[in-house]
Amino acid sequence: MTALLPRSAPGGGPRPADGPPRADCVADTAGGLTFDLPGLGGRATAGAALLLRPRERGTGAVPLPLTPVGGGRLRAALPRTVPLPEGHWDAWLRLPGTADRRLAPGAHHLGPLTAARAADAAAGRVVARLPYATRGGRLSLRSWLRAPHAEALELSAGPGRLTVTGRLYGAAVTAHAYGEIRAADHAGPACRVPVAPVPEPPHSLAEGTGFTLILPHTDLAPEGHPRAWAVWLRPAGETGPEARLARLLGPGGVTAAPRPHRVFTLPGPRGPLRAAPVYTPTHDLTLRLTRAFPPPRRA
Repeated sequence: MTALLPRSAPGGGPRPADGPPRADCVADTAGGLTFDLPGLGGRATAGAALLLRPRERGTGAVPLPLTPVGGGRLRAALPRTVPLPEGHWDAWLRLPGTADRRLAPGAHHLGPLTAARAADAAAGRVVARLPYATRGGRLSLRSWLRAPHAEALELSAGPGRLTVTGRLYGAAVTAHAYGEIRAADHAGPACRVPVAPVPEPPHSLAEGTGFTLILPHTDLAPEGHPRAWAVWLRPAGETGPEARLARLLGPGGVTAAPRPHRVFTLPGPRGPLRAAPVYTPTHDLTLRLTRAFPPPRRA
């Protein structure tokens, strides 16, 4: 569906005369993004902007003013402090007196892109933004805003259960905490599962709180049918916030492609089931249960 921005030398060079305008993207260590548009420096006028348009309804466009920075370039900045609701945002060029045009990705440098977890956790949230190239070769931005955020780390199999270890940012795991598995493929009631904090030395919420979720086989496969489960954490019980388990953070910040987990085999009343932990396009953890063996054909 999407692809990372192509790696190339800084600057990107001038755009082809018949091609769409391009934007080079640079990330900073505070989680901000800077967009440089080469070959347009002479067209800087009041009202020029890089426009972020949401694909989801109910949210307005976000204009980022363009200013000349030398070398024939225009620059727009997206600081971490600028609110950007979760979703997909398409990048457009707005120049007064002309029709808005879709931008294409140029060179990029996203190495320093970090999650800025300390500032986010203090505000009770995790923010992640990732530029990417669409299949049509246009520049878009994926934004996550989780408050709080439950980061899925590892899954392991034990006698009669799967255990999910994770880290909660922006909140604390209390004595009233529990997890939920909710049917992701059809309507149905949620199933409550045990959760416990991971014992560790005291630290600030900016570093997150470790937790484990226990998913009993009998809850995952109560009828032995193929299922898909979404996994949620209720860190303060029924009256507190909820967070769907997801994989947003990597060693250096936001991750472009979460590392897949291995597939497990679970016993079921109708035969063994394969439990495949997968991530949705929004990086949310889903457990997909399918039959380990095809059902026998009827004579």
